[in-house]
Amino acid sequence: MKSKIPKFKSEAEEAAFWDGHEVTEFLDELEEDTSTVFVRPENGVIELGSAVWRRVLLEAKRRRTTPQRLVQRWLKERLTEIG
Repeated sequence: MKSKIPKFKSEAEEAAFWDGHEVTEFLDELEEDTSTVFVRPENGVIELGSAVWRRVLLEAKRRRTTPQRLVQRWLKERLTEIG
């Protein structure tokens, strides 16, 4: 199976590609990454796998916000839902 994700010559080329595509179009091509990324917000530490962190970065970029603000919004929404 040929990859639908092209090989990029630069970060700018990669950014332009992801600006026009959703990561969910390529889930079957993503590999699990077991390394860990530590996010150190002002009031705590959240540990995420690097694959999750990459998806958060892409979604934040798509929404034109920071990853920290996006995760805070998601957590507040979810905590409101569950009471």
